[in-house]
Amino acid sequence: MSAGNMLVAQGGGPTAVINCSLVAVIEEVKRRQVKGTGKIVGALRSIDGLIDEDFIDLGKERPSNLKKICEAPGAALGSCRRKMKEEDYALILEIFKKYDIRYFFYIGGNGSMHTANAVYKLAIEIGYDLNVVGIPKTIDNDLAHTDHTPGFGSAARFIASTTREIGLDIKSLPTPISIIETPGRNAGWLAAASSLAKEEEGDAPNFIYMPERELKLDGFLSDVESSYAKYGRAVIVVSEGIKDESGHYLGAVKSEASRDGFGRGLPGGVAAYLAEKVSDILKLRARYEKPGLGARTSVKYISEVDRKEALLVGKKAVSLALKGMSGIMVTLEREKSKKYICKTGTVPLEHVAIAEKLIPPEFINANGNYVTDAFINYCVPLIGKPIQSFPSLIGHKLRIYHS
Repeated sequence: MSAGNMLVAQGGGPTAVINCSLVAVIEEVKRRQVKGTGKIVGALRSIDGLIDEDFIDLGKERPSNLKKICEAPGAALGSCRRKMKEEDYALILEIFKKYDIRYFFYIGGNGSMHTANAVYKLAIEIGYDLNVVGIPKTIDNDLAHTDHTPGFGSAARFIASTTREIGLDIKSLPTPISIIETPGRNAGWLAAASSLAKEEEGDAPNFIYMPERELKLDGFLSDVESSYAKYGRAVIVVSEGIKDESGHYLGAVKSEASRDGFGRGLPGGVAAYLAEKVSDILKLRARYEKPGLGARTSVKYISEVDRKEALLVGKKAVSLALKGMSGIMVTLEREKSKKYICKTGTVPLEHVAIAEKLIPPEFINANGNYVTDAFINYCVPLIGKPIQSFPSLIGHKLRIYHS
């Protein structure tokens, strides 16, 4: 291991397995350390804490505690959504010099990779020896140049399980229309994952709407009517980032107070908006559900495949950095085989920064209201073991015999 300290931070929204990547980095660094080498430092509150020099010594964490951290929701180091200014990058490099930080691991999505890339480029420009490696995470699965992203498999499992459970609830009590809203500002991967809930014709979800296709209200209402006529109910899943034919978010919160650090408005509200339209126009009782943060916090629905891959990318990041590789993000690459096999690869940070991976056309049906088998084949391995299936009563008819 080269001289100099290592710093790791977590950026953006947490996932159910983001702490596994953090723990993998810590454990791999400690495994490789010998006397006289640098420390592994954690920046609390991500870039905010880095700039405030709010650090902790991760090398002193007990193995027993790290095991528990790996199983905990949220981001153990804390996170932020900071809109970076040009002067922030120069300040970060000065802090790195002050603390002799020579390795920077950033666990995050495309915004975090943009920050990591800017730090990497500035370090080259000023001649500071720094290895920068990005570690992918996001429940939205919208990071480019990786087959999928740690965090998505567990969130997909949560959404599919929740959709199946809501479907059975709606089937048992006549509130005929239920609309479930999932995270996904511009990419509909999580909404699409609800398709894994369906076991038989008529099961939830009956329709899925993703941001990759504009939503035409007339077509939506027609779909609801057709499902109600056939089954007496409809369970519909929509991404929070659904737009109308004019390109505007449906039901989006417009308050200035709702904007994040990047100035983006809070998406969401589309399920409530559509439920109101169903009630007003079709005169059908409709309700809406928004699992929201549950998709990224529910450790009870963690996919073991997701957990293993989150550990894998964290461990690989350390290995790559110690080989002198920099300005890259670790990727997950699926092998072309009948059995699901996934290995790691790399991509330049500049190719990932800010870029978004949307659902490809071949994963969405011709009507734009459901997924294809190609998506299901893609998604099934990522959620781990099959989600829980529930029995129904056999339904033997009661016969009464009179004496």
